[in-house]
Amino acid sequence: MATSDLIRLTRDGAVATLTLNRPEKRNALNADLWRCLAAELKTLSTQPDMRCIVLTGAGGHFAAGADMAEFAELRATPEGARAYGEIMLDALWALRDCPLPTLARIEGNCLGGGLELAAMCDLRIAAAEAKFGIPIQKVGITMPYPELAALVDLLGRPTMLELLLTAEIFDAAWALRKGLVTRVVASAELDVAIADLTGRITAGAPISHRNHKKFTRRCLEPRPLTEAEIAEGYAAVNSGDYREGIAAFLGKRPPQFAGN
Repeated sequence: MATSDLIRLTRDGAVATLTLNRPEKRNALNADLWRCLAAELKTLSTQPDMRCIVLTGAGGHFAAGADMAEFAELRATPEGARAYGEIMLDALWALRDCPLPTLARIEGNCLGGGLELAAMCDLRIAAAEAKFGIPIQKVGITMPYPELAALVDLLGRPTMLELLLTAEIFDAAWALRKGLVTRVVASAELDVAIADLTGRITAGAPISHRNHKKFTRRCLEPRPLTEAEIAEGYAAVNSGDYREGIAAFLGKRPPQFAGN
């Protein structure tokens, strides 16, 4: 399979869907797929007509973790493991830091690196039959600090240890209780739920979404806010989106946001 075939990109108006496309491997993540995903995310992040990204997997699964077949060659030494980890982080951080709202559409297996990808999305919508886990202790893998820190930040240390120490595969109800997913729906309703969410997001002001993504990340940092950072929140009233939103509300019409 060519590298360009590993990620399938489709667009519906202002919504882009990126599909992990190795269905014969349950979308197991190899180095080429990680690279291709990072490139697609970086390109979409710069396109002014895009308002939302949906990440999903082909063939009824989100992603069944890492492709172990390449580990003996690419992750046989600490140096090789670090280089491979940096390839992964390039995609994970491109997803985490994307200025556009991101949604994970999860069905089937969401394991290992697949769970990491889903966790980097802003919202995670799962089918009731989806399965979650990080069973890396079965093959002696240790999750490196950068990835681990991001997941501990999201889920907390006890939940991460439950995933890592037990290697148990959990259901969607467990994932919802732990905050790993934000919504669980019946499999038959998954696409309707995604369409509803993307519709709500794309109807909103892009500048508001960008600011809220940035500001909520900053709220998690322990250092005090600076005066410039505090002022940035109030400066949003200078935006065209703000003026359009107020004018539309007062004029009793739908807003036409330009994202500036």
